[in-house]
This record gives sequence, structure tokens and C-alpha cells, in this order.
Amino acid sequence: MAILVSKSLPCKENNDGSMLVSMKIQKHIHLLDCIAVDGGYTQYIKKVVEDTELSKKNFCYPIRKSRGKDLAQDEANYNKIFGSFRSQIEAEFGELATYNLQLRMCLLLMNIKKMVALLKLEAYPIHCAWARDGFDFP
Repeated sequence: MAILVSKSLPCKENNDGSMLVSMKIQKHIHLLDCIAVDGGYTQYIKKVVEDTELSKKNFCYPIRKSRGKDLAQDEANYNKIFGSFRSQIEAEFGELATYNLQLRMCLLLMNIKKMVALLKLEAYPIHCAWARDGFDFP
């Protein structure tokens, strides 16, 4: 279940871990909740735990393999199952991105419609096609 969608910020200045810290996740979850994150977040979990009432038990992430040492069978199985779960989450994010783009396009078109009315510009039928039921957005 998605409990929060953070603001999208440029990757150049922000990474997933720093965004996790800045979103103040403790305000959005219960102390008994557990959040599944990928391995890139593990170095930031310590900061979240230090600054909040949350503990490491509030986070679930893959087991990192030690250099020169294979994972035990149960650790490898855990990572395989966890990776499958994360793949399902990533698929949901892909659908959200499509929805987000469509929503932004709708808002842009609505703003144009309002400006046309405000400025008393002449609107031709082709300009209002998007407002009709059944219009197929490209």
C-alpha cells in the first residue's frame, strides 16, 4: 500500500535516501509499521532512526552480501522473494507516472480554457475537442 508520495525533485541535487530523511517519514507511519526499501536506502535508515522514535525494525531491505562470502540459502531466498515484491511496487510507480502526466495535461488544458475565457479569445471547435466525452488523449 502506498502511504505517501513525496514531491518529485531533480536527481542532480537529491537522491532517494536524502529524500527519505527530508520527508519525515515518522509523521506518516505508525511505530508498528514496516516500510520495504531497496538496498540504496540502508545508509540513510540510521539517520532516520537517530532522529525519530522509529527503529530498524520499521524498515525491511535486502540482505547485502559480504565480499568473498556467499549468502546462506535462507538469505538468498529472502532476497529473491523481497526482490519480487519490490518489482511489483516499481510496476505501480510506472502506472503512477503515466497518470501524473495525464493529470498535468488535463490541468494545462483547463488553464488554457480559463485564459481563453478571461481574455475573451475566440475559441474554434478544434480547441475544445479535449473537453468532450470520449476524447482520446494522445
